[in-house]
Amino acid sequence: MSLTHVQPFDGEALTASAMRERDLIERAKRNPYDFGVLYQRHCAELLDYVYRRTGDVHVTEDLVSDVFVIVMRSLPRYRFRGIPLRSWLFKIATNTVNRWARRQRRQACVALKADRVANTEAPSTPRGGCEWHVQRALLTLPPRYQAVLSLYYMEELSVRETAAIIGCREGTVRSRLARARDALREKLKGRR
Repeated sequence: MSLTHVQPFDGEALTASAMRERDLIERAKRNPYDFGVLYQRHCAELLDYVYRRTGDVHVTEDLVSDVFVIVMRSLPRYRFRGIPLRSWLFKIATNTVNRWARRQRRQACVALKADRVANTEAPSTPRGGCEWHVQRALLTLPPRYQAVLSLYYMEELSVRETAAIIGCREGTVRSRLARARDALREKLKGRR
């Protein structure tokens, strides 16, 4: 995993809350209790994000555990640059889910086709979020499209924040969003 960090946003001064976060990060590098505080602050949000991408509670728990293992191993090399830790965590989560999604994409495509043929009803989902068929269709998209749709629409991040998390330009995010919306719309046509 690369520890490429997001560049600070221009013109933003370090706020009091950013200084508190920086101090907590420095303490968490040395103290497991403070790492636990970071975990508690961000775990629920990451669980929601990863669940929206996977649609499976058990897979979500495993992937978020993987994310925090990566964070624990990488935190000693992390340098605070005024960007919220949340962005770095979303970047790690996005990369982790993308790796998983590449392995699962083929299976999801087969399952979506089977759903269309059988016209089966969705199982109940333990968490809120997308309708089941939309989530299933989302899983059939390439991971780069899944990531931008999930971060922008479901996590309600700006184009700028999304670009910083996935490590590309804002224009690239906008084009991926347009292509991803078109691809998702196409996948959903078979459900109507």
